[in-house]
Amino acid sequence: MRSYLRPGERICWQGKPAPFLLLEQGAREQILRKWVLALAGAAGVLAVYLTANGSWNLGFVGLVILAVAAVIVSPFTEAKSLRACHYWLTDQRAILMTRDKTFYFMDLSDIDEYQVVERAGGEKCLVLGGELFPEIHKQLRWRACHPKMDLRENEEEDRAQGMIFYEIPDADAVAELLEQRRQARIA
Repeated sequence: MRSYLRPGERICWQGKPAPFLLLEQGAREQILRKWVLALAGAAGVLAVYLTANGSWNLGFVGLVILAVAAVIVSPFTEAKSLRACHYWLTDQRAILMTRDKTFYFMDLSDIDEYQVVERAGGEKCLVLGGELFPEIHKQLRWRACHPKMDLRENEEEDRAQGMIFYEIPDADAVAELLEQRRQARIA
């Protein structure tokens, strides 16, 4: 992390997600719905295929099973990725490091809006960037693993337009720190 900091940049806060369950309240319904729809869709596709063809093509059946397996495994890999994230707030930027040690950042001056989102179980996430607000309740975990990027207008591959600090225990304190930084820039 120290090598990622700019000259003179100092860390004001650091954290990582609090422990959470795969099927925690708020995510359970979404994950179970995804699994049921994947299984029902696969059953439907295989039924139509068998009705139309009358014989099994193991390649096609294998592809359908592989697709369903990918859907079923995705919440596990997403949770593993989230648990490995690390977050920093410096005097200049908000920084996220993913499981594979990839860094993303937002300059504090680029954070147009931020919001503390309380999940169904009372856990809190800090959402940075107003572009994320419309989709946040549908894609909270996914977006926490994948910061919003726009590479067309962005020369820096690691500059994000929006990111989420997922289930940080001190989300309100970090939001207050962001507000203090915003007020200091205005003054």
